[in-house]
Amino acid sequence: MGTEVSLCCGSSNNSSSAKMEGTQVQQQQQQLQPTPRQHSSAITAAISKLKELGINFLALDFDQTILDIHTGGRWKESLEELLPHVRPVFVQLMQAALEYDIQVAIVTFSGQTKMIREVLEHTVGLPGAHQIPIRGGDRSWRYQGEGSLDGKQAHMASAVEELETRQPETKITKATTLLVDDDRKNIRFALYDGTRAIWFNPDKPHKLLQDILKLV
Repeated sequence: MGTEVSLCCGSSNNSSSAKMEGTQVQQQQQQLQPTPRQHSSAITAAISKLKELGINFLALDFDQTILDIHTGGRWKESLEELLPHVRPVFVQLMQAALEYDIQVAIVTFSGQTKMIREVLEHTVGLPGAHQIPIRGGDRSWRYQGEGSLDGKQAHMASAVEELETRQPETKITKATTLLVDDDRKNIRFALYDGTRAIWFNPDKPHKLLQDILKLV
């Protein structure tokens, strides 16, 4: 079938103008839409492994794990000076986990939870950062359940209570939890209590994703 051409005066120009305006509107709308993050193949593989194992809760230590230093819960410098110490692999892992419906919490003995929240806001971004409970040594929470109080067990249990209150359809158990921590004692307590755990070696951060892939 041949192409129809309008011979009416001005119709071609008006049509072109309308199309251009429509295209501009579409471009503006696309710019306002959040674009999905492009994750590395290593991050994607790690998330796939977690999903395959049914892990739906990632509990992460802060000092010498997410951070490449230990603040001792006494960081007195600016937030801007702390941000370069955040390990990119954990930022990417948290972002991807949240996108794939894996809950995330920070479990730490540091009492500087407000600062930790600001770190998350500047790295993980909003609204993801506000989906992440923080359980630290600020006495803002108390676990009253009957589970273990050793290591980070109470921290994780309290975070789970918050997450399940927010999302009643989410059911988190020890079997669906993974703790990542640089403190071997916390790892031992977790494993003894039936919680999956990975010891994070601060000197070999590149091994984190490899260790996740080794989980069974």
